[in-house]
Amino acid sequence: MIKMTKKCPKCGKEVPDESNFCLACGYHLDNNESGKEESRVFSNGKIFLVLIFVVLIVGGILIFSMGGNGSNNNNQSVDSEIAKEASEFSFTISDVNGYYSKENKNYFFWTEVLFQKVPSNQKDYIVKVTYLDENNTDIGHEMDSLANVYYDTNYAISVGYHTSYKHMDIDSVKVEILKEDKVIKECSTKVDKNKFNF
Repeated sequence: MIKMTKKCPKCGKEVPDESNFCLACGYHLDNNESGKEESRVFSNGKIFLVLIFVVLIVGGILIFSMGGNGSNNNNQSVDSEIAKEASEFSFTISDVNGYYSKENKNYFFWTEVLFQKVPSNQKDYIVKVTYLDENNTDIGHEMDSLANVYYDTNYAISVGYHTSYKHMDIDSVKVEILKEDKVIKECSTKVDKNKFNF
């Protein structure tokens, strides 16, 4: 029986036909087509995995960017809705009052707001009056439905009645109109402490 040989493409030595490696230099010999086919499939498999990975990355970026734009659109629509509702309000703070009751040993505060314009549907809105110290820290606040405090008048309406057992060094007052915890419109003013009856 004649043994078939082949030449190593690297070093040129003759090696048995069934050898997978050159006995002289160790070069890997592809002696059958199925090995080459498997190698090609494996390469194609790697390419396929890389393509899947790229598609997932690009898809993720697109989804994220669309979500971001949707969020911006939602924020813009909320902002435009708030701006529209804010245009239905016009008011100013005309005075802030305070006095001390010796009988009750309490400090009482209230704010007078002059409403020039309010929407017809008042029950959806809340009036929040916040009393602030010189550091702009909330030292007391009151909330009430606009429908409870507002009535049609050309005069200022007293809102934000606040009672305290200790002296509050109020520096400013902020009046906010809220709807579903969103500030629709606000107004603030410094307080003339000389007007307080303490």
